[in-house]
Amino acid sequence: EPFTTAWWSWLTLTGAMLAGAISVKFVGLFVVLYVGIFTIGQLWFILGDVSKPFLYTLKHFIARAICLIAVPIVLYISFFYIHLTILSKSGSGDGFYSSLFQSTLEGNRLYNASMPKDVAYGAL
Repeated sequence: EPFTTAWWSWLTLTGAMLAGAISVKFVGLFVVLYVGIFTIGQLWFILGDVSKPFLYTLKHFIARAICLIAVPIVLYISFFYIHLTILSKSGSGDGFYSSLFQSTLEGNRLYNASMPKDVAYGAL
């Protein structure tokens, strides 16, 4: 039954799980793609039901846009904001990052090093 508390709960939980899937690995894009194609199919079926008013279809579209697009984007950005705010210490994977980023990590040999942002050709 659409627009019940349980329906909203499952739709929002699906959006949260989409954010989790894409946050863990970018292979999670396939999960997002699968859910997106399934949602498009559902919306197409709802749009084809001429016994329902257009406003009903619009409500379904807006609900899915909020729960399956906006919620995952906000959660994804929040996860990385928290991650980069809390984790400020140096670790074994520092070599994968730029020198400028490494200079912001506590315990790294480049921590608080003064370095030029731009290096002229032939200067090294």
